[in-house]
Amino acid sequence: NSKDLLVVLPNDAIDTKEEARLCDELRAATQSLDKRNAPPSIFSNDIWLGDNSGASTLFAREVEIRGWTSVGDKLGGAYIVYECVVRTKEGTVIHAHKRYNAFEELFIALHRALPRQQHRIIPPLPPKASLAKYRSTFLEKRRRMLQHWLSSVLLHPDLGGCQAVRNWLLD
Repeated sequence: NSKDLLVVLPNDAIDTKEEARLCDELRAATQSLDKRNAPPSIFSNDIWLGDNSGASTLFAREVEIRGWTSVGDKLGGAYIVYECVVRTKEGTVIHAHKRYNAFEELFIALHRALPRQQHRIIPPLPPKASLAKYRSTFLEKRRRMLQHWLSSVLLHPDLGGCQAVRNWLLD
């Protein structure tokens, strides 16, 4: 209720535990409202603005592919492993080392797990390039593309909570 433009509060003036409790109460009260009380979407009479306001099935909060490592001898069947780091909503950090083939397996698993009408929301994988797969410029570009792809999947409201994603990450 200040008339000043900026009010600086001392560090101990905000009880973060109480704020979190009030936020949880508000979220629970909002979830219990019937979605038909929400205004309809301007795009469709079948979509309500409250449709995506419930408890999220997502478990990831941050997704990063930190780097890659070449495993084995280039002449004797070497392959590249990407280090995936996922921070969950609870703050747990999961480190997973995945080959490009594992990303393809997740792509296929998502197609199998989701209804046909949701297949269009699965982003396309970055392409394979067997001739350039050991060049650092190619690997860095692929790392960025895979990070974007994995973030698009894990942070998507419909894809991120899918059991196929959890199985892939924890495998």
